[in-house]
Amino acid sequence: MDYVAHLTSELGVSARQAAGGAGLLLTVAQQRLHRDDFMRLADTIPAISDIIGKAPRIAASRRSVLTETLSRWFGGLGGLAGLATGFETLGCEKAMIPRFVDSLVAFVRMKSGDEAATLLQGVLR
Repeated sequence: MDYVAHLTSELGVSARQAAGGAGLLLTVAQQRLHRDDFMRLADTIPAISDIIGKAPRIAASRRSVLTETLSRWFGGLGGLAGLATGFETLGCEKAMIPRFVDSLVAFVRMKSGDEAATLLQGVLR
């Protein structure tokens, strides 16, 4: 089962929402991971470039590291708060972001093992 089908089944979202949300998260991972680590992740998820291409385009966030840290401490989304607009564009509430993250990490763990999943989890928290 590919990742989009996995998300559709697990989270009860449409294929468009699954691909768009996955694309947003994978874009963040691509930006934050070392190139070699991202390539290892890419080997885990078939058609990763296509999935990233389905992410809605969102304006860059101007949130500071301090703001992101405070957000994380007080129950916010931390560094992923800027994705809320993209998820809203897809018709998903921002409360779905952690569920998407958990699902992506679990999928990578299932396909590739703990090391790749831990790397991914580190950049998506």
